[in-house]
Amino acid sequence: MKILLISSVLPRNNIGGELLLYRHLSLWQTLHLVIATENSEGLHAQEIIKIQANPLLTRLKKTRLSKWANDVCQCFDAFYEIKGIRHHIKYNKPDLILTVAHGELCWLALRLSKEFNLPLVTLFHDWWPDFVNVHSWGRGVLTNRFQQLYQHSKLAFCVSEEMRQALGKHPNAKVLFPISEPFASERYPVGLANSKMFTVVYAGNLSDIYAPMMQALCTAIQEVSEFQLNIFGPQPDWSDELLQQVKDQGIYRGFLSKTVLYKVFHQQAHAFLVSMSFNKQKQRRTQVSFPTKLVEYIQFGKPIIIWGPEYCSAVRWGRKYKAALVVTSPSAEDLIQAIIKLANNLGEQKRLRNKALEMAKNMFNPQSIQLKFIKSIHEIIDSPSQRKQKYAS
Repeated sequence: MKILLISSVLPRNNIGGELLLYRHLSLWQTLHLVIATENSEGLHAQEIIKIQANPLLTRLKKTRLSKWANDVCQCFDAFYEIKGIRHHIKYNKPDLILTVAHGELCWLALRLSKEFNLPLVTLFHDWWPDFVNVHSWGRGVLTNRFQQLYQHSKLAFCVSEEMRQALGKHPNAKVLFPISEPFASERYPVGLANSKMFTVVYAGNLSDIYAPMMQALCTAIQEVSEFQLNIFGPQPDWSDELLQQVKDQGIYRGFLSKTVLYKVFHQQAHAFLVSMSFNKQKQRRTQVSFPTKLVEYIQFGKPIIIWGPEYCSAVRWGRKYKAALVVTSPSAEDLIQAIIKLANNLGEQKRLRNKALEMAKNMFNPQSIQLKFIKSIHEIIDSPSQRKQKYAS
């Protein structure tokens, strides 16, 4: 299988979409991967094709005219030097173009897919038009392009059922949940935490849209003695006073490497907290995305606590499968009371542990998710129409 990846999201053992792409592509043993990119740092591929963005637009993005530059880059055709990519496609004949619907290069992938009549496979992890800094008129144009990318894709991988529904009808759109680290459960066998105090662990972003709710939780929990909260992640942009308080009280534990963090999950966590923003302006973002950390937590076979609005994908998943303690009140005090109740209910803890194990073995089994990814792509390449087209070319 020869795949040409043209994407702003690239396979790196990092975080978010990059990590998911890295896991999918690094696990594919028979894959010949070529990447077209501006930044090749930390990438491993059989071949890397360097592309150059328009230097003027690149400079403008760093000025007060950045929103206008984004309008141009996102709403019109990609401004890249692409002779090298065209040459590669013409003489190496990749089986398909792969992209992630995030950033600028997905539009280049769409353009070249049409130009060379190559099947396009696209991963939709987030609703990109709501992320980028463009003017209101530009957001409308960008949303239309986002829908065009979806409709043109021979295969569209949607991170949640809510994403698939938001994008609309498509002949070959499939839900592909985030893939966790393979064999994590084998390296860190499921077991009860060593600590006697019921400990809830949160690992992830503490800034951006998550800052207000996590700040409120850390403030409200300071006088609580029934359970302990441990949070991990890059140092947040909170006030110096609050940050020092949560450090002194052992709530904020800093940023840990994945290996060390997984040991903490195994040895210290009694339950895991997943937060989804209550910010109404970000409603579609939380409605269609699916938190990777939820899938990571599940592998450790411990109760999941989801704190978020009714409409978000994680809450809907938790309710549908009765697989998590769900708290839909934005009040940190309500969340704390729900956790205290869980800490005192051994029967419910056991039920949620068993549910997590069930989900880890079935719905969120990384081997099954990877198999679905590879099999779905092979179905595109091996279809009679595609074989006929490739033979003709």
